[in-house]
Amino acid sequence: MRSLTVNEIRQAVRGRWISRDEPIPVRGVSINSRTAKADDLFIAIKGDKFDGHNYLPVAAEAGCVAAVVNQSFKLPPEWVRKFRAGIIGVNDTREALMDLAAYYRSVIPATVVGVTGSNGKTTVKRMIDHILSKKFIGSCSPKSFNNEIGVPLTLLSAGAGDDYIVCEAGTNAPGEINKLTRVIKPNIAVITNIGPAHLEKLKSIGHIAAEKASLLSWLGERDLAVAWADSPELDMALKSYPRRIITFGQSASAQLRLTGYESDGWSQRFQINDRDWATLPMPGKHNAINALAAIAVSARFAFSQEDAIAALADFSGVEMRLEQIEVGGVRVINDAYNANPSSCRAALEVLVDCTAKRRIYVGGDMLELGPKSEDFHAELGRNIASKPIDMVIGIGSLGTIIAENAKRYSQGKQTAVFKNALDAAGEIGDLLQDGDVVLLKGSRAMGLEILLDAIRKAKG
Repeated sequence: MRSLTVNEIRQAVRGRWISRDEPIPVRGVSINSRTAKADDLFIAIKGDKFDGHNYLPVAAEAGCVAAVVNQSFKLPPEWVRKFRAGIIGVNDTREALMDLAAYYRSVIPATVVGVTGSNGKTTVKRMIDHILSKKFIGSCSPKSFNNEIGVPLTLLSAGAGDDYIVCEAGTNAPGEINKLTRVIKPNIAVITNIGPAHLEKLKSIGHIAAEKASLLSWLGERDLAVAWADSPELDMALKSYPRRIITFGQSASAQLRLTGYESDGWSQRFQINDRDWATLPMPGKHNAINALAAIAVSARFAFSQEDAIAALADFSGVEMRLEQIEVGGVRVINDAYNANPSSCRAALEVLVDCTAKRRIYVGGDMLELGPKSEDFHAELGRNIASKPIDMVIGIGSLGTIIAENAKRYSQGKQTAVFKNALDAAGEIGDLLQDGDVVLLKGSRAMGLEILLDAIRKAKG
């Protein structure tokens, strides 16, 4: 982070002085006292299960020189004295974090790439960073830092000399992308795809497309959008943003088009526009399409298509996104970070492509799908029934619907069902055999990753 004065921070967050002392520069921002460092600004965020204000003394002991607090919080005098550069009071510390990030975004020279979409955001973000890092200095948001906390922290971590920074923007309700975009103000806006996700609040594919398209709302005349070409709803939503748009996908209209695809279940080759072939050391046709988005972004940084393809040849993938793990004689595909109908179909195709003694689909609940949630799970089960999948393990009440429909529509496909992941962990080792390939797929709240530990214990 480029150093900031405390008064610069006060003005950015529209705060008032609670105390003011030495003019010490701030060189970082923290909201977690456990990871706070010397010369940091500590912003006291109140969450559902914690209140950062209670950890102000710990942050000061870690070396934080200043703090931003809710001005209604009653600070003991001895706490005030611990922050040598001062304490700033605001009405809402979450809004203050966003305001500070928006200010910092305006004073750093880095080209900012914003990435959103129903699926593949984190993978595309990492692909972009992987390519750009071959020639430039920069970073991308860690993990899924894609909300009103993660986005500001991503921007505030950018160095004064960074050439680029890649931000991920997520949403589960109308207006959230626009709120984040005010802070990101991307020079390049990327929409990976559109699909049924977070339908409880976003209601329809059309509304999802409109929400994602709002990432373009802060683009300038010389800025660029990169958008998925295979959605009529997204095409319609983008008409509200007359900006330069590079499209990618499988549609004939796509400027970067997937025209060839070969996979062995663990890696792939794909062709772009009937010409160049690329190698990607991870499975899934959807990841070939993700790569097209990253290649499109890299062109803005003067990468040739050949150089971008070469850079992706050693891309290592993303944890818990089709992550491949050998455990004894069993191969696990850990795709348990999140799930919606589109991502489950894509993961299912990866499992089908695998050579295995048996293919086993472990499916947990897909959450936040609204009133048609059971229908989506039943449809996924029917889809699995038509595929060469040997066993389906359903976890949770909705995962059980997947397994039941897979069994019903395949006339007897082998299944097992469990109330939750913990119950499944106690028995999954007995269900597996050497030579199996096992896909773990479910929404994050289902915690299916504990099954990997159970498989390691049983088979490792």
